[in-house]
Amino acid sequence: MAAVALVGAVVSCSSEKPAAATAVAAGSCVEVTDNTADAMKATVGDCSSATSSYRIVKVGADCAADNAVFTGTVGDAKSALCLAPNFAQGACYAEAGKRPAEAVACTAPEVSFKVIQRIDGETDEMLCGTDASLYRTVPDPKTTFCMAKP
Repeated sequence: MAAVALVGAVVSCSSEKPAAATAVAAGSCVEVTDNTADAMKATVGDCSSATSSYRIVKVGADCAADNAVFTGTVGDAKSALCLAPNFAQGACYAEAGKRPAEAVACTAPEVSFKVIQRIDGETDEMLCGTDASLYRTVPDPKTTFCMAKP
């Protein structure tokens, strides 16, 4: 009986704050709220949210060439992250080199591209229509982003 009570106490304590909602771990998504080189800031968010525009590929600064590099604050902690796009269909972004692209209004002068189609479960740029002038594929989870200049 004591073992059952202890397990129940551990389960109830650990379920008070969902780890997935605050975890800075591979597979989690983040909303980058500031992509300034010296002051990057982000919050962990729901991957299905249009504002969580990046998925954490790796915690650490040794990133693959096709990943955005984030070095800044996530919540209250300093973090170095390798990020892959989790862009929302219909959203516009301003490129920032190796830093994460910033979500901007499609009418903003700094806009670089608009995601005209997001294809989940596929990594094939040939699925993008003729209206797409750019594309990006992400292997995990498989996603194709079809993009164009707005």
